[in-house]
Amino acid sequence: MPKKSQYKRKLEYNNTYNRNNYRSFSVRFNNKSETDIIEWLEKKEFVKAYLTGLIKADMEASKSNGGTD
Repeated sequence: MPKKSQYKRKLEYNNTYNRNNYRSFSVRFNNKSETDIIEWLEKKEFVKAYLTGLIKADMEASKSNGGTD
């Protein structure tokens, strides 16, 4: 059996690390009906930070409202 290249070992390590330490969510926007959202997000320098901030603000607001969604 041939040895794994250094690149493949690193890739395997990174994939395992990410699988064990992160959770991924994906969102798709329609190019025709959601152009305003796409344009808005494309203007943001850091989309993850922007979305995380919105979610945290919503979580705090939910706590203030007695935890109802």
